[in-house]
Amino acid sequence: MTQELVWLLANNLNFDVARKRLLSERFPFLEFSMFNHPEVTREFLLMNKDDKLKQQLCRDIAKPGYEVIAKMSSPRFIKSHFPMSMLPELLDVGCKVVYVARNPKDVATSWYFLNKAIKTQGYIGDFAMFWNYFENGLTPWAPYWTHLKEAWNLKDSKNLLFMFYEEITYDLPKAIKKIAKFLCKEYTDEEILKLAEYLDINNFKNNPMVNSSELKACKIIKENNFVRNGVNGDWKNIFTPELNAKADKWIEENLKDTDLRFPVFNDYNKN
Repeated sequence: MTQELVWLLANNLNFDVARKRLLSERFPFLEFSMFNHPEVTREFLLMNKDDKLKQQLCRDIAKPGYEVIAKMSSPRFIKSHFPMSMLPELLDVGCKVVYVARNPKDVATSWYFLNKAIKTQGYIGDFAMFWNYFENGLTPWAPYWTHLKEAWNLKDSKNLLFMFYEEITYDLPKAIKKIAKFLCKEYTDEEILKLAEYLDINNFKNNPMVNSSELKACKIIKENNFVRNGVNGDWKNIFTPELNAKADKWIEENLKDTDLRFPVFNDYNKN
């Protein structure tokens, strides 16, 4: 959602283009090619052997992100899950970064379902095992706390906007205004509400331009959409009491050396 939100705010709410052009083309994922090992790409090509267009997409997603980005015209919009330490001097040269943090229990829940759904990941275990990997920094873009605290320590930078997923989903119009101000863009209340309606999860998850429908068509993502339910507190549906207690202890321990605190919005039942 944040990618589409940023792109539309920066492009004068050009819904016409947004509805016709894939988000992955407008806002490429810098390191996605890392998960497309040549053997994985060959498997994808074989799965789509009767469709040349789908095969070309399989080749395209295997191209190094830096090559794709180098061919884009300015201003460029880039998605990355890399920690700030792996994007050195990005803020110093004037790039604007919107960093979205989320409660680790919801992060792990969402990450678990994606790892099961997308063939570049291919996870086949249960959630308890996945949480163990997540807690011990054994999933991609880990360890979670190092990643998060790096960005939190940069929250006062004029070129970084640190936001919580919880605040974005709980009061979307307010979040839109905050991001618009960061991007030095101004919109009327009516335009803000129009964008919020466009981004509403019930509309967003059915929008083929933003929910990786191209990967689903190539059987790279299984039957479920990339976009799931977009709520806070979904972890309650998958954590056992024992696992929740373990997670709470882990979170408490890792918050001791920081003033970072996750906002609490009871919007799970609301949705």
